[in-house]
Amino acid sequence: MQRSLVTSSKKTLSTSKTSSSDESKNTTTKMVDPFEKRLNHIRIYILNNNKKQRHIIPREPTLVFEKFLYLGGLKSLQDKDRLDHLNITHILSVVWIRPRIPIRSHIKHMFIKADDTISFDMSPHFEQACQFIDEARQSNSCVLVHCACGVSRSTTMCCAYLMKYHSMSVEQAMIHLRSRRHIVQPNTAFLRQLIHYNEQIECDKTTMNTVLEQSENV
Repeated sequence: MQRSLVTSSKKTLSTSKTSSSDESKNTTTKMVDPFEKRLNHIRIYILNNNKKQRHIIPREPTLVFEKFLYLGGLKSLQDKDRLDHLNITHILSVVWIRPRIPIRSHIKHMFIKADDTISFDMSPHFEQACQFIDEARQSNSCVLVHCACGVSRSTTMCCAYLMKYHSMSVEQAMIHLRSRRHIVQPNTAFLRQLIHYNEQIECDKTTMNTVLEQSENV
């Protein structure tokens, strides 16, 4: 009789531990941060799906949006005749050291000192970079956004612009840029900053719509 009670007690204890373990797993699953989930989705499903094209070298610079926004690396600055042929009147350099390649005097140049590391915060430069890019569009000219290789920093700025001025989400902007230049891949810190910027833009839109609705009802 005592053995039976001991066995029953062990089974109950085992069942309790299993139940507790399952609850813990469910709680962990439920507590996944939506921000991190979104970040992982971009990294895994958007920026990690072109293994077949990795060895294809894109043309410098690459036209990535409409007929005015070009993205590239430092090599893009070398062929000055090609820049003139493309009607590039604005160049945004997003690099740590100012380019040593001379830029022709008729081209408007903006230099943003930026490092491609997870500790660098690019977000304080988003607004001025976006304004500079759109200035070229408004003047019916073209703009080149470049970093060292045309992969991370310049892509981050182009993505911010597409979100700010063309109502794209981070995901939509990345998919679009990736379709035009397959090597683009902002580092994880820049992706986080872009998601925050996307949320800020959406929040500002919501606030503006609320204000407009309230003014209409007055």
